[in-house]
Amino acid sequence: MWTPFILILLIAASAGYFLYTVSQRLQFSKSSRRPLPWDRAGARFWRVLREVVLQTRVIRERPVAGVLHALVMWGFAVFAWATFEHFVQGFHGLETVRPDTTPDPTWYGAFAAVWAVAVLVGISGLSFRRFVLRPKALGKPSPSSAVVALLIVILMLTYLAGWAWLEPGSPSWRANWWTHVFSVLAMLWVIPKSKHLHLLLGPVAIFFRSETTSGMRPLREDDDDDLGLLCFGELSPKDLLDVSACVECGRCSDVCPANRVGQTLDPKQIILRLQHGLLAGAEGIAGTAAQVQKGDYWVSEDDLFQCLSCGACEEACPVGIEHVGAKILDMRRGLVSEGRTHNDKLSSLFTTMERSPHNPWGVSHETRRKLIETEEFPVFDGSQEWLFWLGCGVSYDPHGQDVARAMRKILDAAGVSWGVLARETCCGEPARRAGNEYLYMELSEKVIDSFRSAKVKNLVTCCPHCTRMLDVDYRQNKSYEELGVRVVHHTELLAELAPSLHLNPQTETVTFHDPCYLARGRGVTEQPRAALAATGAQLVETENNRSRTFCCGAGGAQLFIADDKSDPPGGRINHQRFAQLAATGASKVAVACPYCPIMLKDAASQAGRDDIVVADVAEILADRL
Repeated sequence: MWTPFILILLIAASAGYFLYTVSQRLQFSKSSRRPLPWDRAGARFWRVLREVVLQTRVIRERPVAGVLHALVMWGFAVFAWATFEHFVQGFHGLETVRPDTTPDPTWYGAFAAVWAVAVLVGISGLSFRRFVLRPKALGKPSPSSAVVALLIVILMLTYLAGWAWLEPGSPSWRANWWTHVFSVLAMLWVIPKSKHLHLLLGPVAIFFRSETTSGMRPLREDDDDDLGLLCFGELSPKDLLDVSACVECGRCSDVCPANRVGQTLDPKQIILRLQHGLLAGAEGIAGTAAQVQKGDYWVSEDDLFQCLSCGACEEACPVGIEHVGAKILDMRRGLVSEGRTHNDKLSSLFTTMERSPHNPWGVSHETRRKLIETEEFPVFDGSQEWLFWLGCGVSYDPHGQDVARAMRKILDAAGVSWGVLARETCCGEPARRAGNEYLYMELSEKVIDSFRSAKVKNLVTCCPHCTRMLDVDYRQNKSYEELGVRVVHHTELLAELAPSLHLNPQTETVTFHDPCYLARGRGVTEQPRAALAATGAQLVETENNRSRTFCCGAGGAQLFIADDKSDPPGGRINHQRFAQLAATGASKVAVACPYCPIMLKDAASQAGRDDIVVADVAEILADRL
């Protein structure tokens, strides 16, 4: 007769502790800096269905471990009703259960029993991997992982015992019943202070995750102290969800190019350091490696400035954590704003971009002017349909200029009305990605003024970095958003134009290197392939393609700030990527970004593979006209 009262006390205590602990980890103090996004709710719910219910991302990244995890997850979904019935039985009183009572005579009881076995298989396989095989990416085994695994085993065994083996109402059956109850409630005490909190927060973080690589937030105009992510109190609601939802699986570390070649950057550790600092009630987030070692700060400046902003970590994360724009790049911005950086090449980049001609290479505008005059590019006057935005890479790099010539041939052949600006200012992408918000704002205002004066409505560019800036970052500026400029990458336009071009297809084996800022930063993967297919190219794919592409090593301003005097233990990132491309046996590597050929041609030269041609999609298409 005391069973219901005891149950009420146990449930109240366990639920109260659970809710209190979770609320302490999710204190949205100053987090209004970046409110949670509620747009595209339908698409967000569909993503949760795919990635949480169907476990698509978990299985995709690690098929064997993913299936084992899915068995446990699906089994617990089945057991939700069985657990409810178990507690209801206690509220009715265990005294009412007689020896002649059939345990759960419905079909659901047998169905749950089958899933209990499946869960035991899943948790056994995961435990063997976690505690015996111990993959490096998982890190050191934690006691909480062992406790949760043990509780899951107990839950399944006690269910099976009560359902099939023990006589209902007997002393052994009652002991088994209470063991099951205590195991369920013990979860509420263990989960809030362990990585298993992802069971609750993971679906929420996935719902609010950006569809593409996370972007940098705009600094608050009404807050002069908003200089970037400096303190733990400035973490946004999504940041708090992320650092508490981390499952510590190490998938982000496995795919991070910097981590794979042996650099110190580890996306998983970035999130965990944020988590530990938050729980410790710390104030400052990022500092030098020495300051982190001393305990004054939690995240190392060296690690932050190794990031390529490629988004591979976010693409691999099974719980929707946003490492790049929302955290790493915002922490960079905080360090730069306070003048607490110690990278000479970073300072050199900013100095170069601050001075005329305001491009990261410091090349004279005369180089671009000669290209326009020699090739007789039409100057945009507002009457043409398209503004062809050259950007710094196409304007000043020799190969980039070849791409511009190819685009001219294609646009003219397609009868497209187009023009270029007589003078361009860098869009500020390297400055913002490297953390110099003030310089970015200064440069972007000049660009916006030029667009307004020229009455630009449609813009095409060969640079995914410029595309991302002009189509995402710039729209944080209301004056730019009001212009209503449509921005597309040149491969998107080429895919539209290809069917109307008079092409002479020729068969050749080509592999396409997906630029990170195009595939993950924009979600464009099929248009470049469609344009290449129109040329007769026989495409062979690399191991890392489309949204799972491998960075060339230039993103996140690394082309300008990386230390090129020493090689990481695992070799250079561009060398690794070129090796992947060369392994396809293709005679030509197609690219769609001005940064990628710089990195890949250097790697090809180092490897002595001058027989492999690196060419932009536009060049290949123009050659078939």
